[in-house]
Amino acid sequence: MLASVPMGWLWLLAAASTVLSSCLLGSWIPLRQFRIAYPVTMVVGGAGLIVVCRAQGIDLTGALVMYSCAHIGLTLGLLPQRKLFKEVYEQWRRGEATDHLKAPRGHLAFLAVSVVGVLLAGFALTR
Repeated sequence: MLASVPMGWLWLLAAASTVLSSCLLGSWIPLRQFRIAYPVTMVVGGAGLIVVCRAQGIDLTGALVMYSCAHIGLTLGLLPQRKLFKEVYEQWRRGEATDHLKAPRGHLAFLAVSVVGVLLAGFALTR
């Protein structure tokens, strides 16, 4: 289904998912360095993903869909942890220890299921 979409729309999907993920995570983790480093890291990682996909015989449409789906899954999976991010940031800013704050296992399981589920859906949509 997504393999028949024009390439420009897939690039737009990749850009929109990167911007959405960066804006949401930037609002949950209000560090200036994070707001700069996260999008740069994701774009460089996405370029690496495209190179690896091309080396494995996956075409550019599949790589762009996988990149977009990874961002969407990551953003959805981190939704339950947004309060924890803000709490850790506030305690860190006040100089308090943050070692005792851990993500609940249910949140981590939800993150893994979200990322893998959305990636599988994206893979299915490219076939």
